[in-house]
Amino acid sequence: MKPSLHQGNEYSAAFSDLFACMAGFGVATWAAGAWLGQTAFASPWAFQWAFSAAIAWLAIVFPESSLRGGVPRWVDGFFTATGSNLLVQYGLTYLFGIPAAPWFLIVLGSALSLTAAGLLRQAIPVAAGDRRHGILLVGFDSSTASLAAALEEDTVGVLENGPAPISGNLPFLGPPDRLGEVCETKHPRAVVMSGMPAGISLARLLQLHYAGIGVEGAPFLCESVLRRVAWQHLSPSDLLFSVTPVTSRAMLAFQAVYKNLIGLGLLIVFSPVLILVSLLIAISTGGAAMEQIECSGLQRIPFQMFRFRTVRRDGGPSWIGNLIKRLHLTNLPQLVNVFRGEMALFGPRPARSVFAERLLHLMPAYVYRFTVKPGIIGWSQAHFAETGGVPEEALSLEYDFYYIRQESPSLDLDILLRTLFRRSKAARKRAAATGTASGS
Repeated sequence: MKPSLHQGNEYSAAFSDLFACMAGFGVATWAAGAWLGQTAFASPWAFQWAFSAAIAWLAIVFPESSLRGGVPRWVDGFFTATGSNLLVQYGLTYLFGIPAAPWFLIVLGSALSLTAAGLLRQAIPVAAGDRRHGILLVGFDSSTASLAAALEEDTVGVLENGPAPISGNLPFLGPPDRLGEVCETKHPRAVVMSGMPAGISLARLLQLHYAGIGVEGAPFLCESVLRRVAWQHLSPSDLLFSVTPVTSRAMLAFQAVYKNLIGLGLLIVFSPVLILVSLLIAISTGGAAMEQIECSGLQRIPFQMFRFRTVRRDGGPSWIGNLIKRLHLTNLPQLVNVFRGEMALFGPRPARSVFAERLLHLMPAYVYRFTVKPGIIGWSQAHFAETGGVPEEALSLEYDFYYIRQESPSLDLDILLRTLFRRSKAARKRAAATGTASGS
């Protein structure tokens, strides 16, 4: 079979990645040698330079990870290239005594390589003569409606048995049995299916696939575009294989180490605040400083979640409680739960045991939420904090499932940045809306 233009671009991208890794580690080796006053490419540094570049290239190419994904892809690629180099080189040193490159050279070389690879990827031209553009939606439900809102002008139209359920400015192109005709006239690059509408056969979908038109289910595209898992539209078997946590022992160990160390460090840093606030609560309200709430944790094992008590003993509001709420310190004692191993810094928010049992009856898929530890801040909380909206359990579960499936250091960093810097933006929007409403 003749290689497609897309395959040609992928080969070009792979060679550009190799060149970027060689250049990145070459510059890092030269800089390290200049800093230490040594000859940069003298033996054994020349071998270490080429070997480190090769490992980094293999780490970011197999499996292929597109560097057009912005900062999250860069962070994941950096951790992959750095971790692979450290593991391979120091493993060879331990087993065979082969000298490894200095750790600072590996870190600097990985950063420079990923930066250069991203810049070169941006410079790779798109295949000329490819007229295909946009996405054709087949069927219309909540998944395709959310995709249409996110993709906007990238949607060429909708094939549906009736135009009634279609909203917005989406062009209605007729019933699903016109799929072949529409593909010949509109030239979409991909067809997104919501189920299997009547009038479309598997043979027709195979023809589109071999013609270079991508065919994808709407729930799976939701994951890559909206960064949430549309679990309501997945079959039980698809849900079983889609919502699976990270199982790599190396990655689990790495995440446990950096999360636990950060949690312990935060507990040490904020321990004076915990002690001071506890004393103020006890003095001003005459009761216990903290309250314990039974929640369902990992594998539905119950635990007692700590948080500051913000009301007086009679249930009335207190000045210290209002201050704690304004400063967003109510959940600070949950660092103790992190230290005890019952919670993590990042993950789905804890659910009270009584609420969890009720939600399990209403949404059986809710059980997958307990395949990871609950967290102080999570992916769903970050999104609702950004928009200022009220959490909905069904929508929160979509974000929680995405975190379970895509858990990574870059996603944790994304959650942290959204929570810290975008909560205030949502608060300003709410204040502006309130001011407008009161003025009118």
